[in-house]
Amino acid sequence: MLCTAASAVSKTPALYETEEINRYSMYFTNHVDGYRLMVQKSMQVDMSWCSVRTVLSNPTYTIEIYDQTFAGGETFASYRYYGNLFKEEQSFYNVTFDGEMTLAGRRAYVLEWSRPALKNVASDKCYYACVDIPVSARRTLTFLFKSNCPFEQFAGKYYALVLDTLTLEPSTAQAKDRKSAAQPKANWNEETAALYKECFAGDSGLDWGIFQPGVPRWEIPAYYAMEKDLGHAFRFMLEYSHMPDGDLEGLEITLKNAARRGRTVELTLQTTAKENGNVLMDALDGKYDDFLNEYARIIAESEKPVLFRLCNEMNGDWCIYSAYHTSKDTDLYKAFYRYVYGIFEKNGALANTIWIWNPNERAFPNFDWNHALCYYPGDEYVDVVGLTGYNTGTYYEGESWRSFAQIYDKLYREYAAHFSQPLIITEFACSGVGGDKAEWVRDMLETIGDYERIKLAIWWNGCDYDAEGNVARPYYIDDTPGVMDAFRAYFEN
Repeated sequence: MLCTAASAVSKTPALYETEEINRYSMYFTNHVDGYRLMVQKSMQVDMSWCSVRTVLSNPTYTIEIYDQTFAGGETFASYRYYGNLFKEEQSFYNVTFDGEMTLAGRRAYVLEWSRPALKNVASDKCYYACVDIPVSARRTLTFLFKSNCPFEQFAGKYYALVLDTLTLEPSTAQAKDRKSAAQPKANWNEETAALYKECFAGDSGLDWGIFQPGVPRWEIPAYYAMEKDLGHAFRFMLEYSHMPDGDLEGLEITLKNAARRGRTVELTLQTTAKENGNVLMDALDGKYDDFLNEYARIIAESEKPVLFRLCNEMNGDWCIYSAYHTSKDTDLYKAFYRYVYGIFEKNGALANTIWIWNPNERAFPNFDWNHALCYYPGDEYVDVVGLTGYNTGTYYEGESWRSFAQIYDKLYREYAAHFSQPLIITEFACSGVGGDKAEWVRDMLETIGDYERIKLAIWWNGCDYDAEGNVARPYYIDDTPGVMDAFRAYFEN
């Protein structure tokens, strides 16, 4: 048994002795993480991803609970500092308390804040309190409270009333996460359903794709000459677009040219940063409905299958849609994902879109509140699960050369255990700095077939630049004869 909930019958602590709360309270015990506290009887318990967090919620309140263990050089001070930097970043966060309290006889560090309510989030829980309670030097319990009303509705602050009942209990159960149960869409058009069955069904083999800047929108002879030299025409092509200032005319041309050449686009929509704002929140406030409706309409009118990846790598702090920038609230990303999904549905674009949900292989920051599973929008919204991990090389201090297996073994096992959907590598590559790239590619091509649930791998044929504009990570597929030889030999067999 992972948790128990029992009606409160014994005397509650002083802070909790209000008739309004005590009448409707119960004890909740988490047998995985080992704690007990009193909450409202109306709270629904979600332990779907109990290895990461527990969620208690009712129409007014949500409590996300994280049992954070620190590793490496992490400390409580760095955990709290890095997790709360958002309050310095945007003026729309209104901090109402930042300090210490004593709750249930323990020192608690509390940050309380709010933000404007968002128009397209029903009963938006825009009042927050994050309470960090150190249990030991290496362990902290974090309670993220969210409410659609100020916390002082009752005789005291709601989060203080709850946490003053906290007691630590023995851990007597192992974490057991759910597994997704997604199914192929019944409303796909005939061509999209056929593509899914051919490329992503259980008995499908591994297919390949590529990201080549400018292709398939533009006719770039050098790229198609490279394909000819390689002896392989990539069926899938990665393309990026941006909100709110994306080139919609270019999107239309891209889809038409891909169809003409018999290619399928893995289309990625990302958002860009704005000063004094957050694009994800602006979208949920309806500010980009015109763009999103036109974007979905163009996809729908193409009628050709599209692999659609919305705001990937959301667990990376370099993405403005990461919870790092939205006050640790991963629910906002999920609300955005579902909102865009609804716009696609309204415009008929679901008929030819295969939806990819795609975190990064590593969470930055690597804290439980930023874990990839916290961003999962739900089975009905995810057709394929994407994996992304690069051998970035050693150009920058602190980087290390990693084999394909070092990147993907653990990631593959975790995702295969959590998700029933097909898996694809949405983008990956090996840098040419720090090791033998040709040998890395040969090893990858020999082992990638062992990951039988991976149905598609897309090579990112570009580079990363450093701050001075120098090539820091050359990921090109044709930068050395040895790399091309390795791929050519693979595709010949």
